[in-house]
Amino acid sequence: MKGKILLVALLGLSLSAPLLWADTVKGRIQQISNKAATIQLDVKGKPPVVVRFGPATQFAGAEGIAALGPPDLIEVEYSPGQPATRIEKIVFGLPPGAEIDIHEMLAILQGQRGAYTLGDARPVKRYRQGHIPSAEPTPTQDQASFLAALPADKDRRLVFYCGGPTCPFTGQAIKSAADAGYTRLKGYQEGMPGWKKHQLPVHSSRPWVAENLDIHHVLIDVRTPAVAMSGHIPSAVTLPTSELQALTDEFIRRQVPAKLPGVADKAAPIILYSNTHADADLLLAYKELKSWGYKNVSVLEGGLNAWQADNRPLAAHELASEIRYEKELVEGAAPMAEFVKLSADPKATTFLDVRTEAEVAQQGMLEGALHIPLDNLEARAGELPKGKPVIAYCENGIRAEMAYRTLKDKGFDVYFLNETIEFHP
Repeated sequence: MKGKILLVALLGLSLSAPLLWADTVKGRIQQISNKAATIQLDVKGKPPVVVRFGPATQFAGAEGIAALGPPDLIEVEYSPGQPATRIEKIVFGLPPGAEIDIHEMLAILQGQRGAYTLGDARPVKRYRQGHIPSAEPTPTQDQASFLAALPADKDRRLVFYCGGPTCPFTGQAIKSAADAGYTRLKGYQEGMPGWKKHQLPVHSSRPWVAENLDIHHVLIDVRTPAVAMSGHIPSAVTLPTSELQALTDEFIRRQVPAKLPGVADKAAPIILYSNTHADADLLLAYKELKSWGYKNVSVLEGGLNAWQADNRPLAAHELASEIRYEKELVEGAAPMAEFVKLSADPKATTFLDVRTEAEVAQQGMLEGALHIPLDNLEARAGELPKGKPVIAYCENGIRAEMAYRTLKDKGFDVYFLNETIEFHP
């Protein structure tokens, strides 16, 4: 009898107590908000997932959140509504003796180790947007295409790279090449993230640039206006290297954050060009913008000379000196014009400010907006009315998009502003 009473008591406890089911999700980091202690993950075959971390979160494969960033692959253990209990960085290793560091990589590219072929093992789309100079596309996703891209000489030095230690393609490329009989194989495991971290030039392919001469991409001619006047790429803005350097001096003098005029978005795709991709003024301009914090700066492969050799069109005389850039809208993003229009009638829409308490206190907020910091949003989502649209905003769109993901999963009619906003108290 006592056993039955104990069983009933246990069952009663389990039915009345709240159950927190642990879940595990694996994906690549799209963005991290340290202010909100939140990560947005790109999960294969599913919508992006937003998870939080906290002081009790345990890390494996990384010393902490500061050691993580896009596009790292991580596995997160968490319970809905709670900070993650464990975050593990997934790292792919290379065969013994195959990995090279940045110093050996540069020695190879400078010809100090003899003839070589550098293969970009990422999908071709990634290669076209930006690749290490002299690299050729060798995507591993199709075995036949991969082998066809390799040189005939099986003893030629082959070096592969991909999206960094959490990307499996470098290891796959080395294995496939070894199985095909190639004997001198190396892998630059830091990959494209490591190359960018060292602020080394990234080349974008000419066909890709030709397909993206629009307001969602910034194309800058770093030559002098007198030279650019005789012929430049359509839609390019003339901004000589000397002017960029003068802007740097001005930012330092005024002690203000560096910003390219018209481009507050530090993730904006920016392509620079001069006559060739090795011109000194071009490389100086590249380093200047990288030092300003722009993450996606590249150099036109071959420069204007190669562009002309391709018989691609040029414009003359009419030089643009003002950058016109707009972020490309992604799922859930509200155009700025629509945001401004709706803000004129706050009763029709709920504007949600997801910045921190300190930010709102120091900078103010949109009149009539509801303020719920992103790290409290999941717990306080019930404060939002479901009868009208919600538009989330923050300082630069990162936390606003995370808020969009969180509320969309809860059934709200929600959008977000994917723009950088300057608040004035």
